[in-house]
Amino acid sequence: MNAARPITALALWFVLAAAPAALGQTPARPKPSPEDGGVQVFRAIYPQAPKTLDPHAEPDPAAWPVIMAAYDRLMTLAPNTAEPQPALARQVRVSDDGLIYTFVLHEGLTFADGALVNTAAALYSFDRLMATPVGRRYYPCLERFEVVGEHTFRLVLSRPWPPFLASLALPQASLVSPDLSRRPPDYLFARTLGSGRYQVHGWKGATLGLKARSDLASRPAVGLALFHYEPDPPARCRKMTDHDAHLTVAPDCGAEPPPSRFRRKPVPAFSVRFLALNTRRPYTGLSRVRRALGAVVGEVFRERLGHLTGPFPVGLFYGRPGRAAAPPALALTDQLAQGRLVLREVGAPVTPLILAHKAGDPGLAADAAAVREALAAQGVPVMPQALAEGPWRRALEAGQYDLLLDTREAEIPSADLWLGRFLSPTSSPEGNPALFDHAGAAQLLEELARAEADPEDGRSAQERLAAKRAGLLENLARIAETEVPYVFLYQLERTLVVDERLERPAGAAEGPVQPHPMWPGV
Repeated sequence: MNAARPITALALWFVLAAAPAALGQTPARPKPSPEDGGVQVFRAIYPQAPKTLDPHAEPDPAAWPVIMAAYDRLMTLAPNTAEPQPALARQVRVSDDGLIYTFVLHEGLTFADGALVNTAAALYSFDRLMATPVGRRYYPCLERFEVVGEHTFRLVLSRPWPPFLASLALPQASLVSPDLSRRPPDYLFARTLGSGRYQVHGWKGATLGLKARSDLASRPAVGLALFHYEPDPPARCRKMTDHDAHLTVAPDCGAEPPPSRFRRKPVPAFSVRFLALNTRRPYTGLSRVRRALGAVVGEVFRERLGHLTGPFPVGLFYGRPGRAAAPPALALTDQLAQGRLVLREVGAPVTPLILAHKAGDPGLAADAAAVREALAAQGVPVMPQALAEGPWRRALEAGQYDLLLDTREAEIPSADLWLGRFLSPTSSPEGNPALFDHAGAAQLLEELARAEADPEDGRSAQERLAAKRAGLLENLARIAETEVPYVFLYQLERTLVVDERLERPAGAAEGPVQPHPMWPGV
């Protein structure tokens, strides 16, 4: 990039780790490393190495710290709210009908190989992306690309899709240099060719290096980032000290605490633990039984950090719809007491409820045991089944469970996509494991998909469309809360160990890192 976008140590920290609450604050910079010729070095230790660095390949979270640093996108997500904001685009205009998005790019920006960031480059990148299964899955309503000028173009949708701008901030929407077409097909497997501030310097064994671009008019203070990959938690903890790392993901130091300059920092992730109640089984097919089970199970996790209530997990979406009063069926003075009463009236199921979950995850196993114990105390026997991948898939397809415990991550911070995947009768069993089929929910989802702005009332078309969609989502949420096909338990966390050199801005006693809500490990 050029001087129009100056780079600081904070910029690298934001891309590679987490952003301080105020972007104006500059954290203490990593010290120069003698073995790297005096260049200031940032070191991070991650559990897994990427499978590929190609941003248009199947999404791989292990590659995102590299992709987010080496490539730019038309949009970015604000660190505290996940609100979409312009990035490579300096101006974005949306047509009144929500179908045409016009982007005006910053001028004078280049890719690492010197190619210009312009309309031709954007066209090449979107052609390349949409030729992949990833592009067709993430952008099913992107109909065509229209060239307007050297730095101006339009993306035309087949139907209104409000999460579109947020989706353009995802790693897979990264722009790549058009000169990639003259390179080998697997060129991006272990290399990068983006317009980001850093590019891959080398990848040898379990260490990948990102080096600041030498053609920048304003060079970053941190010239080299080294990512060390170590799957073994104790070894990862040792490397944290041996490599003088600034950031480590989820190390397990056992009884030995990390050195005093390191701080453990729990980071909320976009992963949510939930319990699905199979609406096609005899016992859990009764809505009042599901409400009762939801009240009993929900109470077990009430004191857990990251506890969730309702179909919109807190902090998971930008522009989250307002919550209206609970439906009369749920507006109980004591939902737990009412749930217990219902279970006593209905009685125990004929056979123990099958609680399926994936094998090999101690957290899932512990949660399954907690659910079993809570329901057993109410006279509802539960039989947990830990299933390997193959049996798990077969159980999903056949609906061979009464309860299913799993995690779900929001790929795009969009409330309608979140609820749509859970509640749509056309979703696969993996997307809708409660096998929920509700005529009212299906109609609302259809209305959301083809929503148009109401007649003119003084607001812009986008404001009117947003208000209409918020109302539809509120009604959809009411159905989810009343029918209780799912119980959202808690939001998962990752543990980062952060060096105080990055945790505290220079000269400040405190400087809490505010991680990106979408990619806490990036």
